[in-house]
Amino acid sequence: MTDKKTGIRFGNIATFRNGLNYNKESKGKGCLFIGVSNFHAGLEPKYDELSEINPTGIASEEDYLQKGDILFVRSNGNKRLVGRSLFVGKNIEALYSGFCIRARVTSNKFSAKFCAYFTKTKRFRSLITPAGSTNINNLNQGTLGNVILPQFSLKEQQKIVDTLYLFDAKINLNNRINAELESMAKTIYDYWFVQFDFPDENGRPYKSSGGKMVYNEVLKREIPEGWGDDSLWNIADYFNGLAMQKHRPAGKDFLRVIKIKEMTEGYSSKTEKASPSINPKAIVENGDVLFSWSATLEVQIWSKGKGALNQHIFKVTSEKYPRSYYYFELKNYLRHFKMLADKRKTTMGHITQDHLKQSRVVIPPITLIERLDEKLKPIFSQHMLLEQENRQLIELRDWLLPMLMNGQVTVK
Repeated sequence: MTDKKTGIRFGNIATFRNGLNYNKESKGKGCLFIGVSNFHAGLEPKYDELSEINPTGIASEEDYLQKGDILFVRSNGNKRLVGRSLFVGKNIEALYSGFCIRARVTSNKFSAKFCAYFTKTKRFRSLITPAGSTNINNLNQGTLGNVILPQFSLKEQQKIVDTLYLFDAKINLNNRINAELESMAKTIYDYWFVQFDFPDENGRPYKSSGGKMVYNEVLKREIPEGWGDDSLWNIADYFNGLAMQKHRPAGKDFLRVIKIKEMTEGYSSKTEKASPSINPKAIVENGDVLFSWSATLEVQIWSKGKGALNQHIFKVTSEKYPRSYYYFELKNYLRHFKMLADKRKTTMGHITQDHLKQSRVVIPPITLIERLDEKLKPIFSQHMLLEQENRQLIELRDWLLPMLMNGQVTVK
């Protein structure tokens, strides 16, 4: 167990370097780039989601990341992001934003990954937060350098890292499986209802086998004979969440509030609370389809436990169509909205009822929709099970983390 009275300054075992600022001329290919938008609650970046820039004439050799580096958000309009960290766990040719600070461990008595895990604790957060404040406006190298790290032997550090990484490895594996399941479900859906190669009465792909297609004047394309069209607004019901600051819990019982942050990262210790006596339509259960329509556009099947839906998010339901149908139709059309916004070089601020009413989609026969839904249900069920397993793993890991770091729990 570590002596709680001792510790060592981060600045004594690491060097720090701010990132570079890049302009429009830097856009292009050549080098991976980690910006503030890449910082999430996990340990490492999502490497396959990193963008690229052209580093020519801007970056020096010292600016590139190395395996074992730790990145921190030093400045952002969202104060909750300031101080968040990412660990570079593999060799990549990458640069990082000027709104970030890089820490590089130079001592052979400290594991860089151990230090990275410590930066995920509430203790670290308290050490970089100014006294009397709950938020960090800006993080600088001096503040990071003064952080006191717990002192364990290198062997003890490795045991702690190995224990925590067992959780992260399983979480990452589940995430990869779920990404494949999501991709598989969408591929099947698109094959049936976008490419129109659903099985015909002889089990052959309809369009590829010469199934009759007719031109639809509204959709401006050919669709299978007998199919129709309608709006996104008409295929489902959209319940907008409530302003939960008006519905605080009066007693001990409460529901956790689902905002856009919870949609992307799940619940946290900073998640707000609401009364359980709200409109039942605003209560979200696992399996509900959520659609954030303001600022951040996203559609997902909720899997993080019962909660209270905040404003700017729709809970999407339908009495006529199964979930898989309106979920994928929304997902497909949301991509269309984002592409339009990108072409116009603007940000789609929000989606209104008018947008949904003007968005036309193809309507297959209900029997075919229900037939496909039955095929997709096992995929969605497995996806949900893995999401719930990850939630339990994250809770257990986060419960163990501070106790391992303060020596309250030891690894044999």
